[in-house]
Amino acid sequence: MATPLDLLDAPEFADDRLTESINIPPYATGRPAQLGIFTDTPINTTYARIAIEEGEITIIPDRERGGPGNKNLGTDRQETLVRIPHFPLDDAITPSDLQNLVVYGGGYVLQTLANVYNRKLEAIRSKHDATHHHLDWGALHGLVTSASGRVLCDLFETFGITQSVIDFDLDNASTDVAAKNRQLKSIIRKALRGQPAGSVRVLAGGEFFDRYVGHASVKDALKAYAGPTPNPARDDVADSFTFAGVTVERIDEDFRYRQADGTFVTREAVADDEAIALPLGTLLFKRYIAPPDSIQEANIAPSTKVFVSTDLLPHGKGQEIHTESNVLPICLRPDVIVKLTRT
Repeated sequence: MATPLDLLDAPEFADDRLTESINIPPYATGRPAQLGIFTDTPINTTYARIAIEEGEITIIPDRERGGPGNKNLGTDRQETLVRIPHFPLDDAITPSDLQNLVVYGGGYVLQTLANVYNRKLEAIRSKHDATHHHLDWGALHGLVTSASGRVLCDLFETFGITQSVIDFDLDNASTDVAAKNRQLKSIIRKALRGQPAGSVRVLAGGEFFDRYVGHASVKDALKAYAGPTPNPARDDVADSFTFAGVTVERIDEDFRYRQADGTFVTREAVADDEAIALPLGTLLFKRYIAPPDSIQEANIAPSTKVFVSTDLLPHGKGQEIHTESNVLPICLRPDVIVKLTRT
């Protein structure tokens, strides 16, 4: 009868099948992914050269020295090398995962191994998703950082672009919120420079959202409005509100980081009294995916975000599971991201 170690060589547990399995769940962790802000863009290198030409940031493909160059780059150009970060996560199938389970033939062992693998892959996938979620929010702030706080990419500083900031002055009852919205849309339209885009979305912290929805000018503008837009003076506005051509959405997401001493700290995706405004439906937001750290996959544009490889542990101790993702979300024109403050 086949042993569990023999069955680990079954086609069901081949590296390509495991990689396919771990990527089956839809990438929907976090609001940026749910809104489809970033477009997955596989590349065949572990870095990209980011250039700014006439105020516009573009991605330049890397080339071998002595090979053909990239055309139409212009002469007045700044560029920098941005490496795609590497996020490995390892686990293993060990005797403790199977010990003391009643075994009734090889078929049952195969089923048990499949269940163990599924549980481990689900847990691993959730951690990779959380990591990508954190990176997405960093890109929306123009500052992508690792869990330790190390800066992976700061587009504003690198290219000398100053982010537009609008003070909505929501503590002032006389503020014209509709006029602020028009100012916001004007800034984003100018930054787009004709690039097609959809609506403007504001991702707001809790305090900013509450002050915005409850502002006197908003309530006054809608007090006699009989259309589908909720009236904050009459209706319960839970987490999304459209006014004067801008949809404002309340964001209550946060992240937990483990510190060196083992304790955790929590950071908000969006500060409580701030907001981020950006255009939806544009190709300016990319999530670059680099090849895994593998000889077989080197210089090949990947088809998945998370990769799995396995290897037998010495002395019959089981099988090691190595997973990794190599992703970096970027906004190619970060001046379309506008920061909003409450006061």
